[in-house]
Amino acid sequence: MTKARTKSQRRRGRPRKEGVARTPSGQPSRAEEHNMEYKLMMEAATWKRRQKWIEPVKDEHGNIEEPGYWMTDPDVSIDDARRPEHGSVIHAWKEASDRARKKAPESASQVFTSLHLETARRVHEVFDAYCAAIALRTPRSASDYSSSGGFDGTDPFDDDRSRRDVNAIARWMECRRAILESGPMGMMAVEAIVFENKPVHSLMGDLRLALNEVDRVWRRQRAA
Repeated sequence: MTKARTKSQRRRGRPRKEGVARTPSGQPSRAEEHNMEYKLMMEAATWKRRQKWIEPVKDEHGNIEEPGYWMTDPDVSIDDARRPEHGSVIHAWKEASDRARKKAPESASQVFTSLHLETARRVHEVFDAYCAAIALRTPRSASDYSSSGGFDGTDPFDDDRSRRDVNAIARWMECRRAILESGPMGMMAVEAIVFENKPVHSLMGDLRLALNEVDRVWRRQRAA
């Protein structure tokens, strides 16, 4: 027969963990353990958002003398980099353009204005509506057992939906035509920077031309 344990022995339980964060009650902080991965992810994202691309130096013949490289932008603080909108390339370019104009107003060639930002946002909305109208979306999960059928369960023959889809397709076709007429690289710039959120700095000028042309089309419509 085993000897009965004393009260202190029964209370002792598992050995106390050392070197771990604890709550005010003395319990190990599970949140600290669970949040470690999130903290590392935030640090990596913050570092990445503070990087800016330095264009390569080329000679008169277009040959690269000094390669381009990434560096930490001292004008972007840690707090600014952690703002949700800074994860958007077009928002970051708008803020960088505002700072550059305050320092050197003559640097107009790199201006990315509020008009460009708002037009880019609306172009993305128009494209999303077009994708929904032609059912260009991710199929529902195989584990989704809800009663709705198809992609979203709406009736494709509903009159209101049909009119909405027709209008969405027409708006994107109109927007797409303006982008294509802006120049040979306009659509590539919109797809890479606005839709895919890639910081392709070499296409900033093409993106501005495309957004300017789209805005002109929309202004002519409002004036008609």
